[in-house]
Amino acid sequence: MFDGIEVDVLSLGDADCVVVTKWFDKGPLRILIDGGCGKDAGVILDFLRQMGYSYFWAILCTHLHNDHASGLIKLVRSSAIAFSNGWMHDITKHVSADTLRRASAADDGVRQVVETTKELAAAFASRNVTPLEPFTGMTISAIAWMTVLGPSWALYKEKIAEFAKVDAPAPFRVIARPTAPSPLWNAIALHLGGNATPTPLSSLSGIPAPGSNSLASLLAPGPLVGALSESSVKKKPKTQPYNNTSVILGVDLNGLKFLFPADAGSEALAHVPAEWNHLAYMGVPHHASDGNLSQKDIERFCPQIAAISAKGDSSHPSRAVVSGLVKVGTKVASTHKSGNLWFWSGSVPARTGYGPIEWLQGTGKPEPIDWMTVMENMK
Repeated sequence: MFDGIEVDVLSLGDADCVVVTKWFDKGPLRILIDGGCGKDAGVILDFLRQMGYSYFWAILCTHLHNDHASGLIKLVRSSAIAFSNGWMHDITKHVSADTLRRASAADDGVRQVVETTKELAAAFASRNVTPLEPFTGMTISAIAWMTVLGPSWALYKEKIAEFAKVDAPAPFRVIARPTAPSPLWNAIALHLGGNATPTPLSSLSGIPAPGSNSLASLLAPGPLVGALSESSVKKKPKTQPYNNTSVILGVDLNGLKFLFPADAGSEALAHVPAEWNHLAYMGVPHHASDGNLSQKDIERFCPQIAAISAKGDSSHPSRAVVSGLVKVGTKVASTHKSGNLWFWSGSVPARTGYGPIEWLQGTGKPEPIDWMTVMENMK
């Protein structure tokens, strides 16, 4: 009987597609997050066929940029997969048609988002699925315990207005509250994918798993304040307004936290509830460019494992961001080095064909954390 969780991060260059699988007594429940660029649809479908992923509980688009949504349009239309629920933001419901026409005429970025929004909505309609808009507090799956941590209605309204350079009307707020997780979920340690013997999460970063009596465990509720004060990670990175509308997803399995932030920047991440720190797993936003994660973000989230989808050029991933993550003890993996990435926690089916992950080194070695200094900074 399997009861674990799996995360597949596909290798698509500077584009995103993630599959999250939660196993329970009746089998796997899968959620597809984004679908890369239009040219990536065939690659993704081949992967899904190879893995036997033919049904998804939900398909979710984090935001309507081409590298997340264009391929998803083709996937939603494909008869090779079935799904029950769809999630996407719809800018046309929050800004008037006349305003969007004017904004689209003046800004190619706005036009692209509007066109892609309409195409993805039409694709869902062709499958007789009416997508919901994901906002803070809503539940994507109670079984997988996946909830929306951002954006809120208020932040979405603010960023859409900034993006389209208009005053968007305030939407009506509706929040679906999550239910309690099943006691069946008993994830103990995250493991890295590969044919090698799985390595417990606690040994990957040198920070023991939650529940131990170590100093690191006692400090887990707070961030590593000041750990990156001398690093080259930006203190106040600038993110495109529309990227800050990205859906931020969280999975909490008995305290083992997984964060999927898409392309959200530091401003949006600041709205994620304070208890989301010292993560087991984090997707690094926007291909690990230097315009999303701040020093404080990395110090706060301090993930034990971080996954990057990037093509491996001079800015994706950013050496500063990778080095900052390494410095706080994170094991950093990127698709440009290791191809498709597979992570799991708990009991899941075995796989073949996955070699060891080539962990990124950044510009320096991880430095020992001075816990006494951290404690002083937290006072």
